[in-house]
Amino acid sequence: MNDTLPPGSTPALPGKLQTTRLPLWVSLVLLVLLVISLGWQWVALNRAETRLENERQSMTAQFQNDRSALIAQVRQRAEIQAADTQRRFGQALAWAVRGEMIRNNLDQVDQFFNEIIKLEGVGRVILAGTDGKVLVSSDRKFLSSDATALHPAGALEHDGIAILDDAEGSKLMAISIMGLNARLGTVLLSYRPSAVLPDM
Repeated sequence: MNDTLPPGSTPALPGKLQTTRLPLWVSLVLLVLLVISLGWQWVALNRAETRLENERQSMTAQFQNDRSALIAQVRQRAEIQAADTQRRFGQALAWAVRGEMIRNNLDQVDQFFNEIIKLEGVGRVILAGTDGKVLVSSDRKFLSSDATALHPAGALEHDGIAILDDAEGSKLMAISIMGLNARLGTVLLSYRPSAVLPDM
């Protein structure tokens, strides 16, 4: 096979590339450019990954903040609603007890209390007279005892319906029973409140 070309003819392009030998410095420059290009792509990729990770962390933190704020808002509304429900229950109980006290029917009040203590979380229900002595109690051993010895001081002095802290994390609903002109007594209902909204 003859690799020589006839005089006056030019070699084809693939043949030129095969026969052309690049100087060593050109090869080194091309290698350096290739390394720089790969390095630049690696740096750009790392920057993109870092930016994505920062954005992910920022979005996660924002989500957690929004979630915590929403849970706090829902918990606050639920607590307000629970307190409102407790007050309505107290008002209904006050009317029922008032009616029976006016008729001097403490046996019916005793039946109310026996049903109330069956409710979940309720510990004790007593009716104290204006002198502070227990007139009716869901626990018979407290009859005729001093109500101020069983509950926090001042529990008998509240007007209307008050929710107070009682012993060992319990709550105390103090319900004043009003007659036409004067106070007839006070119902003290001790209960352990359930969680308004479980921890999430």
